[in-house]
Formats: sequence, structure tokens, C-alpha cells
Amino acid sequence: TSPVVRLYLAAAMQRLPDDACWQIARQLAKHAEDADDHNIPKMIWYGIQPHVTEDIPQGITLATSGRIPLLTRFIARRLADDDQLEPVVAWIAKNSQAHDAQLQWLTAGLLDSLDSRQTHQPPSAWDVAYPLLKSKSERVARLATELAQRFGDTSAIDQLFDVIANPQLPAKERESGLQVLATQRGERLQPQLPKLLDDDAIRTEVIRTIAAFDNDRLASALLERYASLTTEEKLEALQTLASRTSYGQQLTESLRQGRIPRTDVPAYVARQLQRVVGPSFVDVWGSVDLLAEDQKELFAKYRDLLTDANLRQADPGKGHEVFLRTCAVCHRINDEGGQLGPDLTGANRTNVNYLLDNILTPSATIQDAYRMLIVNTNEGRVYSGILSGESDRSITLRIANREMPVVIARSEILSQDIAPVSMMPEGILNNLSEKEVLNLVAFLRSTPAH
Repeated sequence: TSPVVRLYLAAAMQRLPDDACWQIARQLAKHAEDADDHNIPKMIWYGIQPHVTEDIPQGITLATSGRIPLLTRFIARRLADDDQLEPVVAWIAKNSQAHDAQLQWLTAGLLDSLDSRQTHQPPSAWDVAYPLLKSKSERVARLATELAQRFGDTSAIDQLFDVIANPQLPAKERESGLQVLATQRGERLQPQLPKLLDDDAIRTEVIRTIAAFDNDRLASALLERYASLTTEEKLEALQTLASRTSYGQQLTESLRQGRIPRTDVPAYVARQLQRVVGPSFVDVWGSVDLLAEDQKELFAKYRDLLTDANLRQADPGKGHEVFLRTCAVCHRINDEGGQLGPDLTGANRTNVNYLLDNILTPSATIQDAYRMLIVNTNEGRVYSGILSGESDRSITLRIANREMPVVIARSEILSQDIAPVSMMPEGILNNLSEKEVLNLVAFLRSTPAH
């Protein structure tokens, strides 16, 4: 059959009974030449995906006999998502002669499901499967070690401590090690973090790791180094310090004493601090949200400021710098900025009143896709973000200044609530000078959509 015919067959699977679907999938999966096709592997997957957990033996047979790696990986991931690691690992344990490619994609699929920020119970067959995997190719052995680390294997965890301490290794490998160790929340890692804060290559990930612990000494170590951090690292530090009540109290005291400038603190971090610290933060910062009378005064103030004459004298280039510092963590214009908040590319940005409405009263209209979810964990950590996915086992949040979403196990969640207000506080212009506001609005109005 031609690739066109195979694609039509794959597309038809979604409308066929289970038995016919599996039969066609087995035949299509034999075509190794389709492994790199843009559509065929995905269409086969869409056809079988609803049936994988309903007929696990059929799914494992297809995953281990087919010649399309994406199917093998997706089937293993889907079974793990449904807490069905046991049959996959049992197959590995019973098939010592399996090809490295099969083992590689099965193991990769399991890792796709087992997020590095959680520790998982190993399947009963893991004691047999692990040494078998370790005896295979370097790639398979490395994936097996990563799985063992997810399962809390002591010897595999020991290797991670060697990895994070070795400055000769790639930063990505060391950062991955930190992410796994952070899930253990053990005493052994905490004393090493202050020293690792002085390691330029992995400092950002170390700052994030500190949020996994409730340790006043770690917060103090971070605050002591704050002045020497880069702009990006300072933002990470502020987010970490706003993630726990005890950390937030130390940050609030630093703000009160002027050791950290108010202008460094983004509005969304201020809102988080108001939530985790409470009245003592408001005493230092003031209220994050504005009263109706204050809003009216600000509308009048900025309408008087943002005249055509004043905007003609503004500098859009410097406004771009303000945008990157103040807005781009959450918002995107063209291909620049974050994706936590609405994309501003096609917005009505030439209209000053439209801009003021959305900047000064961001909670007036909140699209459902951008409602802020507040998650409190059993061990005292607070997350604020936008829900981007959920399953029976976990939820996934998009968080400001994080390229990768954060996965939180439902078993770790104490409470979760949808905030009635926007993640973007109303006082976002408070820390900007009038010149900075003019430059920012000039930039927003001058940037064409493309």
C-alpha cells in the first residue's frame, strides 16, 4: 500500500470497532518507513488511544512488535498515566532479548509520564527489569537510571549528588539532577544548596530548588546574595521567596529595610506575597488592589498624561525595555514575551482608553483560559498559575517566568481555588515613573502585528 492509502486507513480507525482498530494498527505499525512521517504515526495513535487502557495486552503487543517508535513511546506513556506501569515493566523483565530500540522507547514513554518533580512507587518487576536495562546500550542504561531515580532508588540518587557537584558536566544534566533531588526533599541536599548558589552555571535551578524546602537558612542565603544576582536570577529569587510564608516574611522585612528595592518586585509577585504573608506585607507595601475611588483618580491622571503631544515625545525603544521588564513575563507581542497571559499582538493597542482599561482594571473581564489557580500543598508551598492540564493523578500549571509547566501531584495538594481576580494586579504602573509609562504606551502603540 502507498503512504496515502495508509494515511486514509489510519484516519478511518477512529470510526471503527475496537477489534478492527487493533487489527489495522498492527498492520500499519509494521511500516518502519512511516516512522518519520508527519501524520501517519499520529493518526494511528489517535485511533488506538481510547482503547489502550481498556485492552492492555493488545496495547503492549503493539508497542513491542511495531516499528514506529512514537507509538511505542505514546503507549507506554498512556499506560503509566493510568497507573499501569506494572505490565510494561513486567514485559521488560520477561524479555531479556528485546532490542535496544524497543527498550529505549518504552523507557522514554514511562519517563514522559513520571514527572521529575514527583517520587513514584516502583513496580514489583522493577528489581528484575532494572539490571536488565542497565546491561543494554549506554542510552538505555541512562534512561533506566533516570527511571530508578524517579522510583527513589538509593544508589541512583547517590549518582545524582555526584552529578550536581561536578562543574565539568553539562548544566542541563546537573539541573535535571537537582529537579529529581528536589522531589526527595531530603536533609542531605539542603546543606549543599548555599554553596551551589555560587555556581553560575546552575544558579537559576538552585534558586528554584530552594522553594522545595521550608528552611529559613536557605532563604537567608538567597537574600544575602540578592544584590549580586542577574536581573533574571533576581526574578527567580523573588518568586521563590514568595512561595512560602516563612520565606515571604524574610522578603517583606528586606523590603521594609530597603535592602531590596520595591521596583524590583513585579506586581504578580506582590499579589502572591499579599496572599502568603498577609497583613504584615500590606503594612509594608500597601494594598495591591485599588479602591474604586483610587481607580477613578488613576484613570484621570493617566488620561491627562497620555496625550498625543506627550506620546510623540516618548521613546518607544525605551518603552520596549519597560515592556520586557514589566509585562513580557506574562504577555507576548509578536514572537517576544511569555504566554501566561493573553497575547497582545492583535489587541487594540493604538487606543489609549483600551490600554488603560486593561492595565488599570485587569480583573474587570477575565477570560476563562486565564483565570488564576491558587494551589496550597501539604508541605506549605503556594503556587499561583494558569491551569494548562489535569489528570486523575496531577494538575499542570503555567507559572510566570517558567518556560516549562509545573506538574503537581493531586496527593500533594491541600487546597486549590480559582482566584476571583486577575493574576495581573491593578497597581502595575505604581512602580513606574511618568516617563516610563509614556515610553511603555508609546511602544505598545507603535509595535505592528506581524
